Amino acid sequence: MNDLFSTNNLLTFFTVTAGVVSFIELLEYLVTKNIPWLIRLLQKFWKKVIRRFRKQVPDGTKYLILNFSGHPVLSGQITTISKILDWPLSQVIDVQVGTIAEDKKFVDNILKVIEKIDLSAEQWQTANIVVISAGYSAIWSVLLAGIHGRIGYFPDVVHLRPGTIGSKEKFEVAEILNLREIRHSSRDKR
Repeated sequence: MNDLFSTNNLLTFFTVTAGVVSFIELLEYLVTKNIPWLIRLLQKFWKKVIRRFRKQVPDGTKYLILNFSGHPVLSGQITTISKILDWPLSQVIDVQVGTIAEDKKFVDNILKVIEKIDLSAEQWQTANIVVISAGYSAIWSVLLAGIHGRIGYFPDVVHLRPGTIGSKEKFEVAEILNLREIRHSSRDKR
């Protein structure tokens, strides 16, 4: 009986217990802090699996690239965007923003640009959308808010950078900015 309560046995018991408790708390922290991230990761994985086995796009699913930049989207850029997002097909919709007068109707004129996009309310809700931003930040801010209002979340944004020397395209796709993920991770800082 005395061997059971010896210093070595008690020290080993407390060490193992502390390790198990720490491991459980670490798992709890990782799961509770990252549930939305894990859900999105699992959803993306599941979509890839389904798409791989079906080898087809579900009926009615649209994969849209909304181009507000005023420059044409080149075939290499479309291919890169589709590859990064794992989209089978992409349709580019060039949205002409034009010159917006800096007057009291500034916001209204920008929102009219979104209204000209030929998508129904249901298509806004169900389509997979990635956007190429407008260059003028005030216009882009209003466009982003208007799109968010229609689809209910921030769309993914294409980050373009100057192409490498000798490249066929002046601008290449650097990455796709996941604004929802950025917003979610920033919420921990408030």
